[in-house]
Amino acid sequence: MASKKRRKKMVEEEAFVCPLYMLLGCVREMVDKDSPFYEHMNNARIEFLEGIKALLDARIQAMKKETASKKSKLTKIKVED
Repeated sequence: MASKKRRKKMVEEEAFVCPLYMLLGCVREMVDKDSPFYEHMNNARIEFLEGIKALLDARIQAMKKETASKKSKLTKIKVED
């Protein structure tokens, strides 16, 4: 069975809310979707995703080049019985 101190600590931990989460929640409630702030944040999110896409595209191209160079190094060997 949990002691009184431990139970009190568990209750305090359950009541804790992240201050950053609270701030973002307030901002989300106050900002209108037609505001310049919302438009800027939306554009920033798009730019971030486009950056990730560029990284993925570069990695895909590198993998394709590796595959193409491996194919050119292969030679067919005729085996006689």
